[in-house]
Amino acid sequence: MEFETILLEKKDQIATITFNRPDKLNAASPTVFRDLDAALTDIEKDDEIRVVILTGQGKAFSAGADVERFEFDKAINGIEFIENVARAFMHFEYLPKPVIAAVNGYAFGFGTGITLACDVVIASDQAKFGTKEVNWGQVPIETLLRGAELLGKRVISYMALTGTTFSAEEAKEVGLVNRVVPHDQLMEETMKLAERMKKGAPIAQKIIKRVLNRKCREDWDWTMSMMPTVFATEDVAEARAAFLAKRDPQFKGR
Repeated sequence: MEFETILLEKKDQIATITFNRPDKLNAASPTVFRDLDAALTDIEKDDEIRVVILTGQGKAFSAGADVERFEFDKAINGIEFIENVARAFMHFEYLPKPVIAAVNGYAFGFGTGITLACDVVIASDQAKFGTKEVNWGQVPIETLLRGAELLGKRVISYMALTGTTFSAEEAKEVGLVNRVVPHDQLMEETMKLAERMKKGAPIAQKIIKRVLNRKCREDWDWTMSMMPTVFATEDVAEARAAFLAKRDPQFKGR
């Protein structure tokens, strides 16, 4: 299958999804979420595929949201957007096959959030992590949902409220990353892990994921009822205007 924003390659029972917007640092747009969901649907139907790898093209895994593509001038836009996001994130967690994130570079905002929806994370020693949404009037909702559970409230509150950048080693220390490897060995080491995983029992792997992610739908149902209100704020509109004008946003809490 061909997609506008990602690449999908299948080989030896392993599927590799690669973010393919290097000129935009693989920023997430509405099309990215749709492409991810479609790729995962294809993978889920393919009985030959046992393991999935998610990585990025160029110097970024994903540097966050493509702010200029997010315009919420109508309430329906916010509703449709968060439903689009939720489908992709829930698909990663409900997919009955292991997913490895191979983080090759910048992983900000969405880039950090999507790693939390993956089962295992291997990072290049050049990778950087951070939740930058607070700087754009947004809420890193997917990171909060899984981050508080996986990293702990104190860590995720610091990340989300300050927008601090974490090195790969710092991300490993707080539990966001399983392993850090030299940059030029990232895909080699990821493939080794994928080869090991594809030998596991499929039904056992499916049940493991189902148990670990059993609260997924409940969390996202709550999110989809709340986030359109955030998107409709003046602060979000100001953030987009500031981004397009290449200036700092002036938030008013409205």
